[in-house]
Amino acid sequence: MKRRALEVRDAVITMPSGATWLRCALLYVGFLICAMPIGLLSGLLHPSLPPLTLGASIVTALTIALHPAFTEELVFRGFMLPRLRVSPIAIVIALFLYVVAHPLNAMFFWPAVWPIFSNPYYLAMATLLGLTCTTAYLISGSIWPSVVIHWLTVTLWILLLGGQRLLQSGG
Repeated sequence: MKRRALEVRDAVITMPSGATWLRCALLYVGFLICAMPIGLLSGLLHPSLPPLTLGASIVTALTIALHPAFTEELVFRGFMLPRLRVSPIAIVIALFLYVVAHPLNAMFFWPAVWPIFSNPYYLAMATLLGLTCTTAYLISGSIWPSVVIHWLTVTLWILLLGGQRLLQSGG
């Protein structure tokens, strides 16, 4: 248990090199190339501005940085995946739990978004995001590229791609 705690600590305090950030940025571009068509064709993404003030948009972006970005990356990457020797089984289990956490969250804590969080296209995009964040974590040995990727994805969806309206309307 102590070894695991040290690995999580190291995942949090490790800052990737510039080259590693660049590799993770290219990985993110690949994610966008795959996820955007799914989102646009399914109606889960539609470019628009949120019905929020600038101040509310900033608070939203900061809130997303804490949850889901930091907390989910800490749990599903930092706690669940060892930094140096990770098995394919551990990757599959962590990814499965990450994806399943979304509809379970809707079912138990936010029933109004069940139609979105259980939507197969949403779950496909969540799977792609989880794979991207896992790969960034494994490339870097740090949760920070995954946190940034997760934060950027959710923030863009909420603030520029119709996510705020979709969540407010319940899908």
